[in-house]
Amino acid sequence: MRHFCKHILAASLMLVFVAKSGFGQELSFSQYESYTITLDQLSLDDLVFEGPIVTGGGLYEVELPQAKALMVTGVNYLDAFVQIEADGELLLEGNAACSGDPSCSIPFNLQAAYANRGENNLGDSQYIPVVNNFSNARFPILGRLQNAPGPPPPPPTLDFDQSLVNENAYLYLYGTIDVGNVDAGYYQGTITVTIYYEQADV
Repeated sequence: MRHFCKHILAASLMLVFVAKSGFGQELSFSQYESYTITLDQLSLDDLVFEGPIVTGGGLYEVELPQAKALMVTGVNYLDAFVQIEADGELLLEGNAACSGDPSCSIPFNLQAAYANRGENNLGDSQYIPVVNNFSNARFPILGRLQNAPGPPPPPPTLDFDQSLVNENAYLYLYGTIDVGNVDAGYYQGTITVTIYYEQADV
């Protein structure tokens, strides 16, 4: 009698926040230098593909309802610019030598969405186009319904209290992996998220 064994795997993507808005940090930027924008995780969990995941198992998906959620906090009448870049593959134990090796790498396809109605509500989410695990997106921190954006706001005065005009938008990260005949173990990759207000021309 022949016995067939499928190896159990674990797969996740770590979130990295860079440069223009680090995790839990504020940013002053360009013509909106007196304004800040922040990016925070709603939970400290990575984007995890739940098991059982087996070698040769094919496609596994984290769908929007299970997405990794981030909260963007900024001035409600400004637009947030978001850049998202993800590794195209998850590597066994994060070992860079596995890149391109089908025995210890798993292709990853990123998907993303946002909600900007002031609540963390997946029903309000809108898809963000992602090509080759990269996206540049722009959206109002607070949705404007059918109205066109208003004129630029006046510069804040010394008495300006940004907390009075802050609002939250939400960013959702999810996607698929395609598991081939890979070695058993923990596979990981990185998603880098950068968020900022529009930069002034220099």
